[in-house]
Amino acid sequence: MINDSDLQNVKAYRARWLLPMSAPPIENGIIICDNEKILAIGDYEDFQGDIPETLLDLEDAVVFPAFVNVHTHLEQEPFPEPVQRYYTYLNQSAADWQSRSDEQRTAIISRNIAESNRFGTIAIGDFSSDGLSADLLKDEIIFARIFHETKGFKNYESAGILRTMQDQIARIAPMKRITNHLGMSSTWELSPDLFKNISINERHIAIHMSMTEDEIEFLTSGKGPARQYLLSKDDFDYSWKPPRITPVQYFFSNRYYAQHNILIHLNRLSDMDIDLIKNTPAKVNVCICPRSSTALNLSPTPVKRILDKGVNICMGTESKTLSGDLDMRKEIIECVNQSSINPETALKFATLNGAYAIGFHKEVGSLEVGKTSRCLTIQVHNGGQNDPFAAVLDLAQELRWLEDCETINP
Repeated sequence: MINDSDLQNVKAYRARWLLPMSAPPIENGIIICDNEKILAIGDYEDFQGDIPETLLDLEDAVVFPAFVNVHTHLEQEPFPEPVQRYYTYLNQSAADWQSRSDEQRTAIISRNIAESNRFGTIAIGDFSSDGLSADLLKDEIIFARIFHETKGFKNYESAGILRTMQDQIARIAPMKRITNHLGMSSTWELSPDLFKNISINERHIAIHMSMTEDEIEFLTSGKGPARQYLLSKDDFDYSWKPPRITPVQYFFSNRYYAQHNILIHLNRLSDMDIDLIKNTPAKVNVCICPRSSTALNLSPTPVKRILDKGVNICMGTESKTLSGDLDMRKEIIECVNQSSINPETALKFATLNGAYAIGFHKEVGSLEVGKTSRCLTIQVHNGGQNDPFAAVLDLAQELRWLEDCETINP
């Protein structure tokens, strides 16, 4: 029931399908919202509450939660030519950002925030080199974890690097909706001391891991292209000894994890690796970025093997340098194509699972009473459409925010 005190700014919508994601789909559903939160949701025919006179019938529409992009780089944009080699991507993206003026950097991030909004994203996990995105996101209707990308392989430089990154975070005014954290770059780009200190200081950790065969080669033998890359950057520590185990084993055996962890990419995983992820006492989430894997000709993340172990899988677009845009629907489609999972499971990766991964599951990720009323809708023009999840992934159908649907004639 909706109290009289709740009636101000209340809007009600009837749709062919509601996809709560935390519960089965509702055919011929009703969702009632105010400007901030969902007040009620259910089957229209069985609805027990008062239906506001402002009810808008969306007819053959699907209403579903806004997307959670768990991993992206808002400071990156596409290059004139597609990048197909991993180390080329690392070098060019870093050089491009360093060459930009403050005004250009602001413009890039602002464009990417606007694009995220256009593609229906409500929450983001952003990897940032300088924290600028935190300032630019504060006036947006969005939830965000900003991971300040920390790297440095020389153990004796770790204390200075850590102070620099902590000072960078300290300059940003804290907000409940947008939080800032030390982010781990990759297992092969951090010294043991940096790993240890970040895990001690942080509750939320995100790290790129097991993305390439080179990373495994470096940690198991100390050789290969990753070593050459560090040498080219004058960032190799000659006192370091290879642990001779996989990146996942290295991370967990040294207890470099925090209370909440997001492991990004994981293209190369053994069964032992997956067991370690599953059995750790901390909360661990796997974030897949299917289109970046395709762009770099990498093996797809073994989604089905991870799912079989009951590990939470979420999704991100990575950077526009690799994916071309920040469209989560395209990411979901690529996931379905790569892993042969059904659209419903993939959509859950990009909504509810992502909300749990970044810790905003009380606010976003599903259509539930008390959660944000900022959700999405797609108008399905085929009246016989009986698969709402497939409808969501039909890129020919325009994606709209539910609050913008007042212009649709009932």
